[in-house]
Amino acid sequence: MTMTGIKRGAKKSTKSEDMREDFIRELKHLRTLVREVGEQFILRREGEVETIISHLEGVPPKILRDQASDWLHEIKTLKLKPAKGRIKDLKGIDALIEDLTDQIISAQDGHKRSGG
Repeated sequence: MTMTGIKRGAKKSTKSEDMREDFIRELKHLRTLVREVGEQFILRREGEVETIISHLEGVPPKILRDQASDWLHEIKTLKLKPAKGRIKDLKGIDALIEDLTDQIISAQDGHKRSGG
């Protein structure tokens, strides 16, 4: 091989290595973003669960007696596999929290309108 051939090979190798390093750097950044997004999702959903708990205080006892078993059933029948970290599980949790929030706020609103 000539000296020119070696230089060209070295340039390609360097260019490939640079591309590989750029790709690795971006993948590591993506990993950080996955963690940040996941943490924010967790914090937001935990806050929403706490909000549901605080809204329960405003639900009249009769409505609570009538509805609590249905609400509990929704929670207990949620099929999750936390160890797998599935998007399907996150969507199920998200939908459940949204549904419970709507139902409990409606239960409060119904009491406020009738008690008005």
